[in-house]
Amino acid sequence: MQPIRYLALAVAATFATLSSTGAQAQSYPNRTVTLVAPSTPGSTPDVLARLVAQRLTQTWGQSVVVINKSGAGGDIGSDSVVRAESDGYTVLLGTIALTVNPHFQKKRQFELSQLTPVSLIASAPDFLVVHPSFKVKTVKDLVAYLRDVPSTPAAHAGLGTTPQLSLAMFALDTKAQFVTVPYQGGGAAQLGILSNQIPFMFSTSVGVLPHVRSGKLNAIAVTSKQRLAAAPDVPTMAESGVPGFDLSAWFGLFVPAKTPQPIVDKIAQTAKSIVESAEFSEKLKEMGAEPSYMSPPQFKEYVAAENTKWGRLVEAAQLRTD
Repeated sequence: MQPIRYLALAVAATFATLSSTGAQAQSYPNRTVTLVAPSTPGSTPDVLARLVAQRLTQTWGQSVVVINKSGAGGDIGSDSVVRAESDGYTVLLGTIALTVNPHFQKKRQFELSQLTPVSLIASAPDFLVVHPSFKVKTVKDLVAYLRDVPSTPAAHAGLGTTPQLSLAMFALDTKAQFVTVPYQGGGAAQLGILSNQIPFMFSTSVGVLPHVRSGKLNAIAVTSKQRLAAAPDVPTMAESGVPGFDLSAWFGLFVPAKTPQPIVDKIAQTAKSIVESAEFSEKLKEMGAEPSYMSPPQFKEYVAAENTKWGRLVEAAQLRTD
């Protein structure tokens, strides 16, 4: 009879745990939630975090406050969430850097598996932009020009950024040769091309779109699979003769591993309603981003695929410097 008694106790304990977790999810959140933006104020992740926090606050009736923790390519902010309690009250506005940084660093403070993907929120591709004085109108023109003038300089925003990845993918896919000029950040790289020191570069859509709209730079292609709503006349790289080219920065919500699934699901359901709202969607499109929702299982699969994809690119393009 003893084994039966132990089995009954185990079942009772499991039921009690599930009941407790369910009750926590029903009452969640009942106090302030912290949303960590692993970047500086005014950056794209920060702006998105504040848009999301405002709408979470409205939906939940509880304050959601944004805290900026920048540094180490976003790893400082991400690590702070890894170390937080697994109760849903500390959430990360994670970025593509989570799947890129591991391939540039031998030692890391945390592993990707220590975060639970909750939902994708938005994506933002890069534009391939040229200075108006540069007599290149299409990607095919650019490839032909670089074949004749391989000493042409090309800027990117720094180690591990999507503009660096885009430039590396462009070189591998087209066999184009050029001189890479790394800058410390997207703003500095844009100054280089705006001042005509650099004739072309890949730049994040959100950061460079104002210069494209003003005519200070010409966008000749976008790196996403589909054309960007904010610039429907700009063709994709695939349409421009580089098949399979697909690269976008992405932004999503993460919580510490072991956060109860009912809480993860509740955050995801709220995120879905936010992403699908017309107001939020229009706000993102105006910025040069695209609203994009994925459920927790879908987002987990996507993050794993991204991690593999960027690892292969970093290795193939020999981007590591150590």
